[in-house]
Amino acid sequence: MTQVIENRAYGIDEASYQSTNITDYPGAKFTIVKTTEGLDYQNPKARAQIASAKNAGIPVGGYHYARFSADSSVAVQEGNYAVENAKGMGIPLGSIYACDWESGSGNHVDRGADASANAILAFMDTIAKAGYKPLLYSGKELLTKNINTKKITDKYGDCLWVAYYKPSGREDVADFNWFPSMDHVVIWQFTQNWKGMNVDANITVKKLEVNVNTVKPAPTKTTSTERTWTDVQGLTWHAEEGTFITGGAINLRWGATTQSMIITQLPAGSVVKYNAWARDSSGRVWLQQPRENNHYGYLVGRVGDDAWGTFK
Repeated sequence: MTQVIENRAYGIDEASYQSTNITDYPGAKFTIVKTTEGLDYQNPKARAQIASAKNAGIPVGGYHYARFSADSSVAVQEGNYAVENAKGMGIPLGSIYACDWESGSGNHVDRGADASANAILAFMDTIAKAGYKPLLYSGKELLTKNINTKKITDKYGDCLWVAYYKPSGREDVADFNWFPSMDHVVIWQFTQNWKGMNVDANITVKKLEVNVNTVKPAPTKTTSTERTWTDVQGLTWHAEEGTFITGGAINLRWGATTQSMIITQLPAGSVVKYNAWARDSSGRVWLQQPRENNHYGYLVGRVGDDAWGTFK
């Protein structure tokens, strides 16, 4: 089925801060829903937001908030994680799906324009291989100063979703006197407060046609007896509530891999509450620490039979 988003159509993007009912945003002709972030976050409202748009006949796409910085290997991992969740949440194959690459949440934007572009391309390639239409979302300044954007548009053409705002705050209509003059832009995010509804607003600057296939959301697992699961990296996790006291300095990371970004280094004697563990192919036992806003931190608690602290 071909879905058409006309040129100069207004749309929104949604995260967990927004409503699950698309009718709360009158005038939106399309929506782009945040599904995931890094390797450990899923938007808890995404399924409902996607279903609401589809039920209203409004084209829906998705986006992933990147934390891979300029690391192409981690970018592929995040791409696979994004695809797995986008399919499970009901984003139709063929839909637009964006890599949200900006500063924050551990994503570093100062690792070199070429290296950053290569990592972004690794993510977009993973998305495209899965059957989605990849876009790159970022601000005008990062696109022009921190990313070799030409390398990306040379491969994917009109694929940019650029954020650039007037300083006045609320905007009801896009003021094209403020349009960022860049090549290969398809969507312009022109305000963070559309019509006073406290939602990002976007406008297409080219007609978008996407061939979508229906993807039914994967059923939510509600059984209380299921105690293990396998993540996108192939690690088998075991639910277990416990306390770990670090025996020395240990890095706390955003993902259960030594390539993942470091949140902080925990000093000896730090008390960590964890809710699951998994053993990787090198014999490291990773502990999953619940954090705010449905995020998780990961640290190594044991290598082989050698505990790096005390389990309670």
